[in-house]
Amino acid sequence: MALWNPPGDHVGDNEHIGRRLFDEPMLIGAQNQKPYAGLDIRHFEETRDDEPFSLDRLGRSSIDRAVVRYLRPRAEMAGARFRPAKAFNGWAVLRARQLANPPVGRAQHGTFPVIASPDNGNGLLENIYHAHITISRIDHYTIALHLRHLFVSYGIIHSMPPVEGIRKLLRYLPTNVREWLLRQFDSHTKRI
Repeated sequence: MALWNPPGDHVGDNEHIGRRLFDEPMLIGAQNQKPYAGLDIRHFEETRDDEPFSLDRLGRSSIDRAVVRYLRPRAEMAGARFRPAKAFNGWAVLRARQLANPPVGRAQHGTFPVIASPDNGNGLLENIYHAHITISRIDHYTIALHLRHLFVSYGIIHSMPPVEGIRKLLRYLPTNVREWLLRQFDSHTKRI
């Protein structure tokens, strides 16, 4: 299947838009913490002052597996640039129309039209599926709470299994099955 080539001048209402989810640190020193099962507010805070709220376009009318294969190594590389590094866990996904015309909170927080903003880098720095929304810097915490509410109430989570977990499972399969599965995964999982 050919890779979807998104239009660079607009984002369709039915496009699936994703916010990358990375591991967030737990409380330091606390023993036996249960992992938080929900979406952490830190996933929706934009801490970079000069950057808009960054998103990925995951598909024209559904989540496109070819697009996910393209974006996964870029997201993993972005997680490796954090200090300390964070593991990439997937995306919180919402349709573009639910950001541009939110079902709730429009009067208090406004609308968030999704703007196509492809990154034209080289190799893994290139991201033709990048998009962003402009958010108010006046009260970024309230906006983060509102965005979290939209993604939790009207969106889905598209989780990504850790590559190491896949490698460990493939080890136990017959060689012909393993080789077939490796051809199905993206190129960076072929290094077992």
